Amino acid sequence: MIPEEVQKLIAKYNSGDISEEERYALYRWYNNRAQEPAFIDEAEMQFRLDRIGRQLPEVSEKRISVIKPWYKWAAAAVVLLVGIGTAVLRMEPEQSKEEPLIVKVDTAASAQFITADNKSISINTIAVGDTLLSEDLLLYKTEDGYIAYEYREGVAEEVNAKHTVRTPIGTESKILLPDGSKVWLNAASELTFAKQLGSKDRTVFLQGEAYFEVAKQPIDAHHFATFQVHSEKQVVEVLGTKFRIKSYVDEPVSSTSLYEGSVKLQTLNASDRTDKTVLLKPGQQGLFNRENNLLDFKNISESEPQTWRDGYFSFHGASLEEVCQQLARWYPIRFEIEQGIPKGEYHGDIPKSYTLNEVLDILIQDKMKYRVYNRDNQMVVKLTQ
Repeated sequence: MIPEEVQKLIAKYNSGDISEEERYALYRWYNNRAQEPAFIDEAEMQFRLDRIGRQLPEVSEKRISVIKPWYKWAAAAVVLLVGIGTAVLRMEPEQSKEEPLIVKVDTAASAQFITADNKSISINTIAVGDTLLSEDLLLYKTEDGYIAYEYREGVAEEVNAKHTVRTPIGTESKILLPDGSKVWLNAASELTFAKQLGSKDRTVFLQGEAYFEVAKQPIDAHHFATFQVHSEKQVVEVLGTKFRIKSYVDEPVSSTSLYEGSVKLQTLNASDRTDKTVLLKPGQQGLFNRENNLLDFKNISESEPQTWRDGYFSFHGASLEEVCQQLARWYPIRFEIEQGIPKGEYHGDIPKSYTLNEVLDILIQDKMKYRVYNRDNQMVVKLTQ
């Protein structure tokens, strides 16, 4: 039974007269509902299958195979207001007996700590309490799960030496920098920083997506050292704050989201000189289109209900292409989208623990079809109407 207040929200959503706050309340209700098991007895299941079967055209030389419905997650939380429990039917040639390929996260993949002298160290296997010594570098994991490092006493400072942390597809990593700042690096991302980052050099370079909690670093009694994040054609400068930057090279728009404190966002022109400078306040997001050099803003929730840091794919008005880009950074696959498929608009959150097939079953439902196959040792997902 859907509560009366939720029914009112659904009515407002369908009429297009729903506020942003009400929209998020509706999403949260569906997300909470999704965690409850959904049971359909055998009689109800047969009734639904018979009803679907009556709507199917007669076929000769083809067999209809029924894939068991999947009820772990309420599809309405992503493609809204679609009932759960829909059976999925697939037409197969009589001679085909090939099982569908199931795509899972590559659990063997590991984030890499690449030292200034180009040595690569796998860090995902480091547990709390473990230490890993590589010459004068000591790597360890803190109690809250961050990878930290320090040097033995007497190691000479190298001005231009830099370390890099790289996360392949399907992995994330949390890094504690020497100045006390925390960075949570998303999949398919890379963070480069000074070997002995401190008050003299608090500059990092980002490719991909990361969430930052920057620690204040006093220079003297009245001043603090700035912390700079350089990404493609933009620079974000802060003193101490919480923010997120998303800047993937295969996406034309970079986003900077501020949750606490303040940041200065600078965009760069073709000569890498400052073009525009703005100050963001908590609850604001800067959107920079690198193709046309346009800078835009929008308001966001200061406390995101579900994010990739919580183990979710988070879609808030994302197009089909943007959804596929996000999934391709978590699963070892490549998408092919048939021309003519609508861009769509997707809202909601799906756990990253699901297989790609389960995620696609939730997202596309009866709006399109997909096929997973192997091409030259590359998993490909083809979306068709």
